[in-house]
Amino acid sequence: MSAGIRPVGHVVLVLPLEVEEVSAGGIIVSTGSQTRREEMGQTEATVISLGNTAYADQKEPWCQAGDRVVFARYAGTERKGSDGKMYRLINDLDVKGVLEGEK
Repeated sequence: MSAGIRPVGHVVLVLPLEVEEVSAGGIIVSTGSQTRREEMGQTEATVISLGNTAYADQKEPWCQAGDRVVFARYAGTERKGSDGKMYRLINDLDVKGVLEGEK
């Protein structure tokens, strides 16, 4: 299923990794405002697509669809996709690195 979001300009559409809190007993807990703050502070994501002018000022794009990247903390705007997942639209220069070997 598609996200239903098309980035434009210098924008990169990413799907942040899900934040999971694990209790001392190994139970995964993931609800509440604390989790929402942690999700906005998440700095790793999978690139979904690039806007039409993303990295136009660079010799070559820093990342491509499918790459796992590190981006600036609290960067971008959240938007729920048509598939129900929460995506982030971030500026291309907010991508700080590509995690090699991780997809």
